[in-house]
Amino acid sequence: MAMVVLLMITSTVTAGPAVRADAVMNPADAIQRQLVPGHGVRIVERTRSNWFGSWSAHKPVRGIMGFGKGKVVATDLTDFNVGRHGTRNICIGKRGYQLHAKPDPDRPLPPGKSWVTYEWPCQLVLRSGHVSLSDPATLRAVLATTARKLPAGVYDDVRTTLYEGTITFAQLHKANPGMRIGFRSKPTGKYASWKVSWRLWIGRDQLVRRAWSAWREPNDSRDRSAGEQPYHAFEEDLRLSDWGMEADIQPPPAAETVSSEELDD
Repeated sequence: MAMVVLLMITSTVTAGPAVRADAVMNPADAIQRQLVPGHGVRIVERTRSNWFGSWSAHKPVRGIMGFGKGKVVATDLTDFNVGRHGTRNICIGKRGYQLHAKPDPDRPLPPGKSWVTYEWPCQLVLRSGHVSLSDPATLRAVLATTARKLPAGVYDDVRTTLYEGTITFAQLHKANPGMRIGFRSKPTGKYASWKVSWRLWIGRDQLVRRAWSAWREPNDSRDRSAGEQPYHAFEEDLRLSDWGMEADIQPPPAAETVSSEELDD
């Protein structure tokens, strides 16, 4: 019951269109017109990774992303891959709030506290891997490498067209100079020709309903041992629905939060 109350307090979501579908011309513009204050999109993110020579699938991450002034400004996501029973994470700007589905006996919280706050670099971007949907320059660069286009399935009750192709790290870096790969590398030099395979399922309103990508990144950790593989591989499948929904993502009540710095003292 307490969890239900918290869900009602911190995020209010109702459906509602943000823009007219016939007012857009291409996916980059269509998505930008959605990134307005008070609106958002619902996501389900599935990933697979190959870190030590074998593939492993991860549980889905589900939630909503809130928009404002041409960008993602807040997220409210539940991740069952973190903690013993999963965690709910709210990110607003540079501040994060984490709620464990069940109390963590290894890190008990003070009485009356349910949320732990962090200063962390929140991932306030709508993307599948390095294919950013909320960055117009990146999305246009990706679509410019389309190799095939064909009718596809129905997602979010919308008939879609599948676009697919490959794009190099160099092309992505040109569109997004701040892009980084691995633990500390730039996507230049010997990595410039490495490729990202991508697929986008786009509706008649030019909004992306599904985004899939597969790529590898260098294992450039300073702690890498001689026997480790020189790269890691990833696949990410992002489903998007309820474009234009009203989303009001708020921090949890201050009285119920404790900072990670206080817990570490």
